[in-house]
Amino acid sequence: MPTPRVELREADQPTLHRMPREVAAGLVASRIADVSPTVVADEYRISGVRKVGVVRIAGHDVWIRPKTPVRRLFSMLGYARAGSAIWEDEDFGFAADDELVPALAHAFERQASRALAGGALRGYVTRDDALPLVRGRWRIGDQLTRRGGQPLPVEVSFDDYVEDIAENQLVLTAATRLLRLPGVPVDVVGRLRRVVRVLDGVTVIPVGAPVPVVRPDRRNARYSAVLPLALLVLSGASIEQRAGSLVGAGFLVDMWSVFEDFVTAALREAFRPYGGELVAQYASTLDVEGTVKIAPDLVWLVDGEVRACVDVKYKVEKHGQYPNADLYQMAAYCRRFGLGEGWLVYAAGSDDATRVDVVRGPRVRRTFLPVDAPWNELLSARSDLAQRVSDVRWTPLA
Repeated sequence: MPTPRVELREADQPTLHRMPREVAAGLVASRIADVSPTVVADEYRISGVRKVGVVRIAGHDVWIRPKTPVRRLFSMLGYARAGSAIWEDEDFGFAADDELVPALAHAFERQASRALAGGALRGYVTRDDALPLVRGRWRIGDQLTRRGGQPLPVEVSFDDYVEDIAENQLVLTAATRLLRLPGVPVDVVGRLRRVVRVLDGVTVIPVGAPVPVVRPDRRNARYSAVLPLALLVLSGASIEQRAGSLVGAGFLVDMWSVFEDFVTAALREAFRPYGGELVAQYASTLDVEGTVKIAPDLVWLVDGEVRACVDVKYKVEKHGQYPNADLYQMAAYCRRFGLGEGWLVYAAGSDDATRVDVVRGPRVRRTFLPVDAPWNELLSARSDLAQRVSDVRWTPLA
């Protein structure tokens, strides 16, 4: 019998959905959306859907479709992680209208199979062991404390050339996590199981354990395409079934985080010709006493001085208006840093570079980056924004 399915769409506007009370409670507990009941039994008003992907809640598969095309979503993720659209290539197989999880599973399996086509990568790992003969380095201190002067077994450290290395651990762990997710196509499941069999004997990274850091080099070059995808799987598959919990395994991505990370990476690249440093989450205080903490998304520092301030908002305008709270926030930032102008960058909008001149205050400019436009147009808009923000004709707040 197929698992019951609930379909949602990333959105700010409220929509009505019928679902069991336990599913509605799970959406709230997981901070996926805002949920309120209506007068109709098992009908709920869903708004503020903040995550996309799929998750199993109370025996139901909850699918959340992004507004942004899946291919563009992966392009933004790749840019944020590597400074380039590493997943824009047609070779990754992200169909334009695919669901998020099937697209990710298909791309990961394809790249994992290619990486393992010649067998699993091997590398040297230092091991500590007690052996009947000396191998590698004899750990005399451990021999005395653990063996009480007995000559055998010998406490030694040695380098072993094995498959149980960080690269394979990442690939295996991502494959096993994908196999537990709802929504992975049947044909992909079979191929993922082959990946798991190839990596038999490799250690699976436990849930919650630190993810090993792998630095790219010539030795692991054939893993260069699959490792970023593996890290993406592990970063979004942190939802695991807990005893007594309604929420089971799932893969969810925070769209506001994707957009903010993309804009940060894209503008940092675009600002390089203008010198200075673009700093994310710049920590400061608003008041004289230093008790009101602030952290603008991006500030441009030149010779240690804040020359521009940018806040990134993954929101759309409502009824032709952007949220007033964003204006208040940027006006406060400009006042704090003595800037005559500040920038709000949205993920969508209908009018580019509108502005609000605050009475006896700064000018706040509001613009957007067209995330659903062709990739070249999006990068061009990013470069144009960097040029405007860094314009030398800036004037400090009087």
